[in-house]
Amino acid sequence: MAFFLLFIVILHGILFRVDEYMFHRKRGLQKRELTNSLIDGLIFLITLAVAMFSKHSYWSDKIYIALSIVSCLSIVKNEFFYENLEKGERFVHALLYVFHTTILYAFYISWRINYFDSHYYIWLTQLLYMILGFQALAYSLIYWNYIYDPRKYESHDYEDSLKTTKD
Repeated sequence: MAFFLLFIVILHGILFRVDEYMFHRKRGLQKRELTNSLIDGLIFLITLAVAMFSKHSYWSDKIYIALSIVSCLSIVKNEFFYENLEKGERFVHALLYVFHTTILYAFYISWRINYFDSHYYIWLTQLLYMILGFQALAYSLIYWNYIYDPRKYESHDYEDSLKTTKD
């Protein structure tokens, strides 16, 4: 179980960075896409926090399941807004969706069987994963709003990036 948890969170983090650095920076992000990704990330991290910082009970179980469903629906809805993504980016998104659901389920099972309590190092690793998740949200918020300048990227046609999502 420990290896599986570590493997999926590391692979998820790598895929997230590939999406950011190989695709998003190439085409740019619209405000709506950025806003949606921040909301999706917050829902995901709040859901994981329920498993990490509360004892399993009947009601916390229901809250986790409800938040997991909302989180999964929230990330999938984004594909309706993308029109002209490269096949590679769509493939990375598909993998991210699979890992998103897998991580939610793995955290849920670990929480239900008290795995975090008996394997403290895994809890600390998951805490680090959550901290890095919040760091990624902060980075996105700052980078895309204050630092990113599409004119600095020769391969980036800013007008074309505006056509990748419907307003």
